[in-house]
Amino acid sequence: MDAQRRIFGNTLRLATTLLLLVWVAVCVGRLSPGAAATPPVPTAVTVLFFNDLHGHLQPFEVTGRSRKQVVGGIARIATLVREIRAENDRRGARTVVLVAGDILQGTPMSTVFKGEADVEALNALGVDALAVGNHEFDFGMENFRKLRARAAIVEKESGRPLCEVSLAIPLAEGLVLTVIGVTTEALMTTSLPRYVASLGVTCAVPPVRLAYEEARRRGPVILLSHCGIEADEEIARALPGLAAVIGGHDHILLAPYRQVGAVPIFQAFEKGRYLGRIDFLVDPQSGKARLVGHTYLPITEKTVPDPQVASLVAAYEGKLGDRFKEVIGRSAVFLEGEREQIRYRETALGNFVADIMREYTSAQIALINAGAIRASIEAGPVTIEDAFRTVPFPNEIVVMALSGAEIEQCLRRSVSGNRADKDGGFLQVSGLSFEVRGQTIANVRVGPERQPLEPESAYKVAVTDFLATGGDRYTVLKDKLQLQTGLPLRELLVDTIRRRGVITAREEGRIRRLE
Repeated sequence: MDAQRRIFGNTLRLATTLLLLVWVAVCVGRLSPGAAATPPVPTAVTVLFFNDLHGHLQPFEVTGRSRKQVVGGIARIATLVREIRAENDRRGARTVVLVAGDILQGTPMSTVFKGEADVEALNALGVDALAVGNHEFDFGMENFRKLRARAAIVEKESGRPLCEVSLAIPLAEGLVLTVIGVTTEALMTTSLPRYVASLGVTCAVPPVRLAYEEARRRGPVILLSHCGIEADEEIARALPGLAAVIGGHDHILLAPYRQVGAVPIFQAFEKGRYLGRIDFLVDPQSGKARLVGHTYLPITEKTVPDPQVASLVAAYEGKLGDRFKEVIGRSAVFLEGEREQIRYRETALGNFVADIMREYTSAQIALINAGAIRASIEAGPVTIEDAFRTVPFPNEIVVMALSGAEIEQCLRRSVSGNRADKDGGFLQVSGLSFEVRGQTIANVRVGPERQPLEPESAYKVAVTDFLATGGDRYTVLKDKLQLQTGLPLRELLVDTIRRRGVITAREEGRIRRLE
């Protein structure tokens, strides 16, 4: 209980530091036309931003085209923010730091401390505003209320916004920069239903338009969005006067930025690998912002970590101890878990995880949404931390009986997107094989004997508890008679690697794309 109080006490400070639930009262009087003998000087504003951090406070290793490199790290981001702030202070420019959602879930540190470490790091960084992401609900509504971010989310019973929609940042006398926050409508299908049952997510455009119309006369307006690029483009078309859209959710690097009419749309990839920078000059008479510079600063070993933030992260690492560093086995092959691949095609890692689900439950078939698998496993030693990065969510395995026709319905949902969608609802499978042409499936086979799937026959199927509640739009699974196995997938992954010693999973042609 003391630990809970400490977590909640720390996270409550985010509401003050980030001003996430407090309206900032700003006097917006204008100078009279004759008050100045010379034209007013434009106000310089630098906006720094990142998105989809997913708990990656510490630097991590990635495999590039020619070599491995260590990237990211919130302490390195803090150094760049501090240096840019100091430079702007010297030249009289304003610095604003924004985060476009999904700060939680993806590393042992984020999971064990339920976002406490992430929030403390953002406090130390001096973030001005945070848009809520769908993964901010991964530790439940009570935890989310303590984190308190901005989004167009309402409570079903009252219709009141769960969080404030906009934040006013004073730039100069009579001049205000407004940041409007909005989140994805997919929140309701990408979060565990029991965590968001009391919520409804409104269509993004009307609440954004309302906030925009109230704010635009006071100065420039930026949309801070965790909606994804398609919704961001829709809002940009509807509100062509926006100064910029800073987005998230897609995990893409929009370089160059996406232009919709006069509105530039930015997104800075994922996991703190880049710090986005936008420079504006704001006309104090018209309140319009003119884009004069933009870049994405890579977060690499060349940047010296900020001592204060590095110390904070190190303290949390010390609390974790060495248990996550334990080597539990090794992989003989690279196991692909990057979203560009695992959310579109069969991968050896997807096969490995789905096989674990089927084998532990003695099911005929296992289905897992690719969005539940969040990182690759490199060839070589595998630690508990690697397993937690790969399967960061506390999913448990559920078993149910499905007809062949219902299984086909699941497979059609699985392939309903295209490669660019990077759809987390794409299924990795075990005990099944099938062909895909476009968005249609054919030649579905079951078991080692590759028998045709019979529409009227019943099959024992293992899925995650997330899918079993209709997550990722698998409504056919909702309300089915379910056996709650109590088997936690993440722990089964650790145990399986430990027991086998060596992972030799491979692609087997379970999902054959014919396009």
